[in-house]
Amino acid sequence: MKRKTLAALAAILALALALSSCGAKSAETDGSYDRPWVGDMPGNSADAAPSEPEAPSGDWDGDNWSDVMDEAASAAKPTADLAEKMIYSASVTVETTDFEGAVRTVSDMLDRYGAFLESSSVSGKSYEAEYFGYNSYRTARYTIRVPVKNFTAMRDAMGDVGFVLNVETYNENITQRYYDVQSRLDAYTIEQERLMEILAKCETVSEMIEVESRLSQVRYEIESCETTLRGWQNDVDYSTLDVTVREVQEYTKVVEPNRSYWQQVGDGFRNSLKSLGSFFKSFFRGAVAALPVIAVLAVPVAVVTVIAVRSVKKRRSRRDESSDGDEK
Repeated sequence: MKRKTLAALAAILALALALSSCGAKSAETDGSYDRPWVGDMPGNSADAAPSEPEAPSGDWDGDNWSDVMDEAASAAKPTADLAEKMIYSASVTVETTDFEGAVRTVSDMLDRYGAFLESSSVSGKSYEAEYFGYNSYRTARYTIRVPVKNFTAMRDAMGDVGFVLNVETYNENITQRYYDVQSRLDAYTIEQERLMEILAKCETVSEMIEVESRLSQVRYEIESCETTLRGWQNDVDYSTLDVTVREVQEYTKVVEPNRSYWQQVGDGFRNSLKSLGSFFKSFFRGAVAALPVIAVLAVPVAVVTVIAVRSVKKRRSRRDESSDGDEK
């Protein structure tokens, strides 16, 4: 009995030692990988145990720990009030019968709304149009940058320039892209500061070369992010207004919607008459414009014609004379 009792005690002791060894290894593994790193953090120590979240006030029954964890996680997140980043632009086409006055009005509107010209161009009549008298009118194109607070007012005031034929407005929301690049910039800036600290502690040339290589890449990324953000911010602060001013003899007639069939027939008939009249006007204008050229060309043609007629007459007279002599 004693031998059996001792054997049983020995087996129990061996089993206890094995379990304690496994528990120690498990504790080392948990401490190495699962426990969050808190060393060198202000106000924390490596041996400090993570504190459990406090139960929220109100209706908490002791079991809804998932809600408590969600509340604690949301409270731990930084709350940043991100301003929305919108880019506004518009394209406006204006007709005018007073081209010079329209150009002056656009210049006055720049001062009125604090805008500036990014680009502008004016196309006039060609040489052929001036010489032959064709209908060719001037066109002015402007790319205007206007403060976003005055964008809508300036766009709607284009009626002061002339008859507004077309307006198209575009909106682009770049909020998500803007703050993504901003986050990258912040991360690269922090990395640059840490690399500078590491560079000051380098002891070998190879270490310095490696750190400086990464530092050069980080600086390039910082400059790229800053350039992108500056461009976007400029587009956000100053909206783009593309304006086309066309000189016309008469304003384009705006057709009323839902016109009847006979009204459409009448419109087509009137357009045909108008086109026919324009054709004859252009033909008469071209003929009158070509009179000097016709007069110059008519002189040699007349001389050649006279010479040809006289030559034919002389041949006929000789032929008649020869025929009379044969008869005698």
